[in-house]
Amino acid sequence: MKPTLKDIADTTGLSVSTVSRVLRGKAKRNSQNVEMIIEAAQSLNYPIYSSSVFDAARKRNSSLFVALIASTHIGEFYSSFFDGFSRAARQNNTQLTLIDAAPDVEMLIDLLHELAGKSYDAAILFLPMLNEADYRAILAKLPRHFIVISAATIFHPVMDTVSFDSYRGGNLVAKHFHARGYKDLGVVIGDTRRNESLLRKSGYTDYIQHHSDMNLIWQFEGNYTFESGQEAYKQYSQLEQKPRAIFLINDIMCLGFMEAARRAGVKIPETVALVGYDDLPICDYHFPSISSVTTNYTQLGQNALNMIGEKIRSTGTDHQGLVSVVPVSLSIRESS
Repeated sequence: MKPTLKDIADTTGLSVSTVSRVLRGKAKRNSQNVEMIIEAAQSLNYPIYSSSVFDAARKRNSSLFVALIASTHIGEFYSSFFDGFSRAARQNNTQLTLIDAAPDVEMLIDLLHELAGKSYDAAILFLPMLNEADYRAILAKLPRHFIVISAATIFHPVMDTVSFDSYRGGNLVAKHFHARGYKDLGVVIGDTRRNESLLRKSGYTDYIQHHSDMNLIWQFEGNYTFESGQEAYKQYSQLEQKPRAIFLINDIMCLGFMEAARRAGVKIPETVALVGYDDLPICDYHFPSISSVTTNYTQLGQNALNMIGEKIRSTGTDHQGLVSVVPVSLSIRESS
């Protein structure tokens, strides 16, 4: 049952008209009644829409309240991703709440209004399936005082964004293969509707195209799953001319490929060298250990919270499509 003005009045011992006046931003900001009513409204989860009252509620808290909104899935990637953001939140005196949500624009708009009403300071969207039109629709209907940024790569950002340098990640893999003398190369990409997949591939293929002694001879489109890595190996095994080294766009597909190859008796890296992306903990524990592009999720979370902090200090919720890019590196292990 939703809380009402009468519930707040009963909690504070004040009249309904006084409560209404305060929550509409029509009362003196520093009065004792304002403090009592804001505290009661927050404890009852009553939505606060007045920007002046919202600011007063924010100042009552010594820490930020931020929602991390993502379409969650079981697996090591999301565990690592959320752990990095949690670490960044603890380092920045931020209360972080993880919310599982589908990339449905209307549902997201309703959710963001609900969070704003509950005195959250900001939300971070990690929904890689959203496109430019989706972000524009969300921005058009946001509460004026509420801060939202994205942590998912987009080619033409309209919402301010933090993301990894996906292009450089692919470039580093190709450069590593070049240094090892691998000439015939392959790539297993992820879902082509996701921008980071295309950027990782572009960084890889652009390097190859600029070096005449390297050839991209095979490409397979996966979907980021272990099973699609196995399917990639099945197709690879039937090739007449096989690539000497393969870049798999994420670690989970790389694991699928390696397990299928191991069962078939294929030696890695002697027969085919492999590199993944994300540098999940399993990369160290697997045999052979997996070379992978390292993405620092704590730094991603730190950059996201820094961007939110800057917006709060400037009291600005307008978006200019600014992008804070987090550098990546390559961890070279036994698989390549």
